[in-house]
Amino acid sequence: MNKLIKKFISNLPLIKNKMEKKDQLGKKLFKAQNHQKLLIGIVTAFIITLLISPTMQQGLKEYKLGDIATKDIKSTQDLLIEDEKSTAKKKLEAERLIPAIYDYDPAPQTEAEEFIKSILKPEDGPKLRKQLETHFPNSLNQKEWNILEKERLIPYLRETFSKVVIPILKNGIINDKDLLYLESNKGIIIRDIQTQREKKDDSPFSFFDLKEAKIKLRNEVGLIVDSKRKEIALIIIKIAENFIKPNLTFNKNETEDRKAKAREAVHPVYYQIKRGEVILRKGDRVKEDHLIKINAIRKSQEKGHMFPLIIGMGILSFIFLVSLYQFSTKNIRKISLSLKDLLFFSSTLVSGIMVLKIYQFITEILGGEFISIPASSYYYLFPFASGAMLIRIAINSEVAIVFSILSSFFSASLMGNQLTLFIFIFIGSIIGAHKVAQCEKRSTILRAGLMVSGVNLIMIFGFNLISGNPFKTTLLSDLSMGFLGGPLASVITLGVTSIIESLFGYTTDIKLLELANMDNPILKDLVLQAPGTYHHSIITGTLVEAAAKSISANPLLARVSAYYHDIGKLKKPLYFIENAGGMENKHDHLSPNMSSLILISHVKDGVELARENHLGDKITNIIQQHHGTSLITYFYQKAKEKEDPKICPINEEDFRYPGPKPQTKEAGIVMLADAVEAASRTLTEPTPARIKNLVQRIIHNIFLDGQLEECELTLKDLHNIEESFTRILTGIFHQRIDYPKMNNNESNEKRNNEDLDTKSAKTYPFRLKKGEKCSN
Repeated sequence: MNKLIKKFISNLPLIKNKMEKKDQLGKKLFKAQNHQKLLIGIVTAFIITLLISPTMQQGLKEYKLGDIATKDIKSTQDLLIEDEKSTAKKKLEAERLIPAIYDYDPAPQTEAEEFIKSILKPEDGPKLRKQLETHFPNSLNQKEWNILEKERLIPYLRETFSKVVIPILKNGIINDKDLLYLESNKGIIIRDIQTQREKKDDSPFSFFDLKEAKIKLRNEVGLIVDSKRKEIALIIIKIAENFIKPNLTFNKNETEDRKAKAREAVHPVYYQIKRGEVILRKGDRVKEDHLIKINAIRKSQEKGHMFPLIIGMGILSFIFLVSLYQFSTKNIRKISLSLKDLLFFSSTLVSGIMVLKIYQFITEILGGEFISIPASSYYYLFPFASGAMLIRIAINSEVAIVFSILSSFFSASLMGNQLTLFIFIFIGSIIGAHKVAQCEKRSTILRAGLMVSGVNLIMIFGFNLISGNPFKTTLLSDLSMGFLGGPLASVITLGVTSIIESLFGYTTDIKLLELANMDNPILKDLVLQAPGTYHHSIITGTLVEAAAKSISANPLLARVSAYYHDIGKLKKPLYFIENAGGMENKHDHLSPNMSSLILISHVKDGVELARENHLGDKITNIIQQHHGTSLITYFYQKAKEKEDPKICPINEEDFRYPGPKPQTKEAGIVMLADAVEAASRTLTEPTPARIKNLVQRIIHNIFLDGQLEECELTLKDLHNIEESFTRILTGIFHQRIDYPKMNNNESNEKRNNEDLDTKSAKTYPFRLKKGEKCSN
């Protein structure tokens, strides 16, 4: 045996190296888990984005003007739709405000001025004829040429041009004066084709048309030339008319170009459609504005338009999920999600939205077809609260709150971003999760559903009051569906709970109730093979249940965990004193080190049995933690007595349990109750005072040893636990009064009763004989 101990001690450095490698491996696993959690978040955000995006909406039916709508049509997203009529009207108005462009040509006036300058002297007659024949060859006949050469007409011409022709040209001559009247309300723009300068001229216009200019010329020449010399006047008029020509021309191209620019500068007129807004109601006749909105929705659902929308929604969904996860895990103490918890959380969230999506399709197709209930009323029937109830049953309340926020947000987004639906879903989920907090009976889930129903009715009526129409036609159907939604959530929660327990290995309160049944095979084995351990576990269960109630922990989890905390002793039951039954103590022939190894092994064996029998992580963790890293004092002291520091020094760590220390209130209570119950058996006279002192001493020693530093037990909790332990143990070790002497008949009756108790004790070894104390 000593050789085995020396070999074990010599291998300690190797064990230490393995532990360091294990720590490094643990860090790698932690990083890997973080990557896996990130991947779960990305996949969850991607699936949710696809589900709530308009791409997953049912295709719109083709309608024509005058058709009758077969169902309600709602907008799948916020849209800005161009009001084509208003836009066209606005463009037409902008076009009408653009004045016509007229090009002013200064060349006729310049030509007239140069002509006057060239005939300054009366003797310039031949020069004049030559100039006229060059530019206007057919303007005069031979007789008129003869008169022109004979008479001195240059003074008349100069006066006519300076007083009549040039002023007429300066005033402006236009081909068609009727076009000006069309522009009388907005004026015209006169643009010099040489300098490109522009000026605006408003109505009334003083321009001449060609006919008016020639009439004015004749009238003015008649005033200049003597009336007796008509022939001369006619010649002058003929010469001057050659210079009277239009110098204002309508520039159609430039005008149209400016009108086009004005039309393009007009911003389109839009009107907004909110997501979830009803575009066309069932039974309505399709009008032109309906078709415009329907076509806009159909165009928005095209792949080219949807891809950026999906990317944006995916990014926002991922940020929302990650930020809420980071805040919750860092600031809410009870939220510490393992990879399994996060996978279950995400699966429940995605499954709920997916089922809601399918449900939405069904209600849109069938709503109002068979019974006169609008599709909007069916939303209140959906079991929104079931997801939060499942999360609360499987994990805890804090995680259920976070789930309720996410579920309400994404569900309301799917159904049109309606604030009232968000409130309806969130409050229903919170109420349902709260009412299944202590789910020790299946009827608790049904009562939670009824409570959700009641709250649903109040909220629906409140929403109607806010809308200003509390007694609208759909109120009765809304209330009916809202009431049925609660029980439906309960039924689904009951049905899915067992599936979750199997798939994810959660130990729910319902599972704990099944494990608390004394007919469980492990407990039966404990009765037969380790009756002392069984009895110890039952008493421990009683202690922890009372203590858990006193500090608002989970009494059911604490009690059931206490039943199974020592199942590891089934592997070597006779090596534990409570199962020896007066037989020889097997540790008498073992070294203290070996004995401590055997005692320590029952924790590892218990964990293995718990996993083989699918007891769940909560119970398995408590089995692993119920001794923490506490010291096996008896064998440590025994080893110290035999210690030879020079040859084989004793290491205290060899006599401590591997841990970890208790991580939860329930684990801490089980540790305290286990130690207190075992120590209470050593009391020779278990008076209330001695029991209280024992409980105080045990709890104090465990606290000083640092075993409770990683769980959430406070000093106030320890005080309450101490009082509950003392009360329970005092009741167990109660004193009895001495009975008076009995006659022969009573003696015979007592003997018969004792024989009956003896037979029972043989059948059930854990049963105490009548009058026997628990410390024996």
